[in-house]
This record gives sequence, structure tokens and C-alpha cells, in this order.
Amino acid sequence: MKSNIKAVWQGSFKEGKGKFNNENSKLDAVTFKPSYAKNDGSFTNPEELLASAHASCYTMTLSYILSENGFSADNLETKISLSMENNVIIHSSLTLEAKIPAITEEKFQELAIKAKGMCPVGNALSFEVSLEASLIQ
Repeated sequence: MKSNIKAVWQGSFKEGKGKFNNENSKLDAVTFKPSYAKNDGSFTNPEELLASAHASCYTMTLSYILSENGFSADNLETKISLSMENNVIIHSSLTLEAKIPAITEEKFQELAIKAKGMCPVGNALSFEVSLEASLIQ
């Protein structure tokens, strides 16, 4: 699979804004600005886009692994927190809450960790990725 994204920036760094589009989705409605910009909810920033990609990739990977092991989740909710120092992302923290019928805590933790290792977006990141997974009964 190959994804093609085109990003366009117009204006100075401080006053400008960007848009991107993807041949395979409706992401062309997304605009972005630097992370320090005051956000009125009408745009995102590259860090949020990366976090969104990581959260969705991890969640889909876990769903796949659960299915391969005979489980189906009632709900998987993954939150991501990115840590930055000197404008460099240094850590991504995944927090997962899952409701999965008939799974043991031990099996859940095993599969949650396996998904972390198999997530293509997580594997592409050069900084530490941590995981905290909670099974909700």
C-alpha cells in the first residue's frame, strides 16, 4: 500500500496556514497551523495529525490481533499524549481502555503489547512509545 499526501503552505510561518489532501480520503478539508497558534477549532497542527494517526493505527492493529485470537471488542478507546522538548517530539504515550468480553487480563495485556509492536505508525516513530492498557469489566 502506498499513501500519497500533498501538503500546501501559504504565507509566513506565523501568519500562514496549510492544507493537505489525500487521494484516498476526505482529508482535504483539514487545515493546519503551527502548534503555538491560537486555535479556534478551525484547524489542527502536524503534531495532532501524528497523534491521530498513531492512535487510530494502534487501535486498528489491536482490533486485528483480537480478531485473529478469537476476540471481538465491545469498545477500544485509545488516547495519545505527545511530549515535546525544544520543538522535538520525544515520547508518545498510549492510554487504552478496552471492553472485551471473555478475555483474561493476562491475555489482554499480551495482545495490547503485541499491537504496540506491530503498529506501522508506532514503528515509524524514532522516539519512545509507552503503553498503559486497562481492561474494563
